[in-house]
Amino acid sequence: RRQTLVGAGISFNGDKAGDLNYTSLQAIGSLSLIRYIGQRNRHKVGIGLYGGIINNAYNHYAARLDEQFQHGYYDPTIPIHDIFDVTKQLYFDLGVGALWSFSPNKTDSYQIGASVSHLNLPKEAFSQGFNQLPMRWTLHGLGHISLSRSLALEPSLYMSWQRRFSEYTFGTNIEYFQKKNSYTTLFSLGGGLFYRWNDALILDGFFDWQNFRIGLSYDINVSRFVTATSGRGAFEISLTYIFRKKRVTRIGKEPCPYDLM
Repeated sequence: RRQTLVGAGISFNGDKAGDLNYTSLQAIGSLSLIRYIGQRNRHKVGIGLYGGIINNAYNHYAARLDEQFQHGYYDPTIPIHDIFDVTKQLYFDLGVGALWSFSPNKTDSYQIGASVSHLNLPKEAFSQGFNQLPMRWTLHGLGHISLSRSLALEPSLYMSWQRRFSEYTFGTNIEYFQKKNSYTTLFSLGGGLFYRWNDALILDGFFDWQNFRIGLSYDINVSRFVTATSGRGAFEISLTYIFRKKRVTRIGKEPCPYDLM
């Protein structure tokens, strides 16, 4: 019913990975504005802004480097000749984004968006020097295609570029859902398979119930790295809770004016 929507949120992310137990902690706030276009509100455009504190660190005492692998086996008694300094990286990050969405009917939708992060070109300390992070450009697309009244296909594409580095991830989810009525979904569950180019296969699953969502994923390393990293995987879990949803009041039997035009 509203043609202009304003959103605000905050997210906390934590991650630990790699041979140095590289740890990343993030606290990020965001603002967004979405505007519906057209008589039937089938198109919408949106812009968003985020800012947050990023803290990265690694533990060189937990290092498992290539030189400790002999003939494909890890030997912790082999000395490490690399010299590490204690490194902690704390900086403020800033980014913007935009999206366009199209809903040809009540069940299907398609959207495409773009964003750029590190707008403020933050600096992070590494070893005994400093490194300025270049801007990172991202392009993403998502679709929701109904296969039946309770089954939908959700293909997606994610691409990013940062100077000479790039990342391409694509795949699809299949979602099963049960609706209470046209406005309320009792629950939904699904999963899918994605591929990150020259890096990993990603298996994921999710479950939605009322305002709560839980997501699980596992990365299967398929890169052509040395034995030290080949075949390793990573498990991730995400929890999402929406504090408030706009309640839809009962609609009378009068026809919608736009349906008569």
